[in-house]
Amino acid sequence: MSRIGIPSREFEFSEELDLLVVGGGVAGTVAAVTGARLGLRTGLVEEMPFLGGMSTGGCVGTFCGFYMKETGGELTPLVGGLPLEIARVLAERGDVIGPIPFKDTAVLPYVPWGVKRLFEELVRAESSLRLRLHTKLTDAVVAGGELRGVVAHTRGGPIVLRARAYLDATGDAALSRLAGVETLQGETLQYPSMMFTMHNVDVGQALTAIGELPKILEKHYESDNLPRKSGNLIPTGRHGEIIVALSRIEFEGRPVDACEEQELTWAELEGRAQALRLSEFLRREVPGFADAYLSDSAPRLGVRETRKVVGEYVLREEDVLGLRKFKDGIGRAAWPIERHLAGGETSWKFLDPGTWYTIPYGALVPRGLSNLLVAGRCVSAESAAFASVRVIGPCMLEGQAAAFAARRMRDDDVASADVDVDRLRSELTAAGVPL
Repeated sequence: MSRIGIPSREFEFSEELDLLVVGGGVAGTVAAVTGARLGLRTGLVEEMPFLGGMSTGGCVGTFCGFYMKETGGELTPLVGGLPLEIARVLAERGDVIGPIPFKDTAVLPYVPWGVKRLFEELVRAESSLRLRLHTKLTDAVVAGGELRGVVAHTRGGPIVLRARAYLDATGDAALSRLAGVETLQGETLQYPSMMFTMHNVDVGQALTAIGELPKILEKHYESDNLPRKSGNLIPTGRHGEIIVALSRIEFEGRPVDACEEQELTWAELEGRAQALRLSEFLRREVPGFADAYLSDSAPRLGVRETRKVVGEYVLREEDVLGLRKFKDGIGRAAWPIERHLAGGETSWKFLDPGTWYTIPYGALVPRGLSNLLVAGRCVSAESAAFASVRVIGPCMLEGQAAAFAARRMRDDDVASADVDVDRLRSELTAAGVPL
């Protein structure tokens, strides 16, 4: 017997919403909180037991794309509204350091635990926002060119949710693919990593050694079978604690396809094995780590790229490097084109100091469905452009803009592609977003 039939079932709607956000990473959480603050009845569905996506589950350790370096070396914000509020509150609590210069740009190191707790506080503060953790999307119902509802599985069984506007913030375009939206995958996916945390580090010695780290990795790359030739040691500001970015995971000589369950399973196991091996390498070869120990690996693999939607506009490399300012721009981005490649290499294409491009609203609007938006890692972009726009700052800006667009869809009774972008941009500006 090669096939099995599953009896069809009918369900009553569990909830009627103005905005349903699927995926509680940084893009989805910012979208949901923003939507609730704008007066939308908002639902947030997340399959993990916590919010934050790669920022918490992947323990990335740095908010990238929040600041840029000016020609004089000053570091100025690229984000505004709720993303900047998040950075400010984390700073007040001692859960971020900086911003600090990094190569020709800037980063904001953070404590993953602090982000996890703050996101939960933001969500719980909004009475019109309903969060469902441990809830996995399973089906999408489409008719007449629009999403009519989604089915999700919970510990208590299936639920069905319906909304005026839907946001796919799953990172893998899961909702879009279930709804039949065209998606694309780069010819060469970026390699994922497994972040891990070391405790009892002599942080002063370790940070002094960062300048020599590339030479150390290059020297031992072949002899110690290291996964990459570059990396980073990220201080959290807590005593003796460093988040380590040295892992890179390939599957049969190529990047892991994290949408394929067997490859993803293998990669999670391999990532933890790499974390152990790399922690021993650090203790042996890198100053400051002699008495350190591996505290834990990230709860989940750090996935950089899987699937993106094909949107009303597909962001391209020439838009990024050409510093294009779109008429429908919803936020600034200036992170370099950062690509994690074969042979342990990482390539960088930096923007000139003091320059940026804007993220077009059209890249948040999938073709084919009138009431669907996307934000985060499934944004409409070719691989090279995606290597710049995929980081946390732009993802948060996209989620924020999507929530404002959902309000316009409800109040003006228009499709996602027909939102008045001039009014949308005015509202974002009023909320403090630099455009």
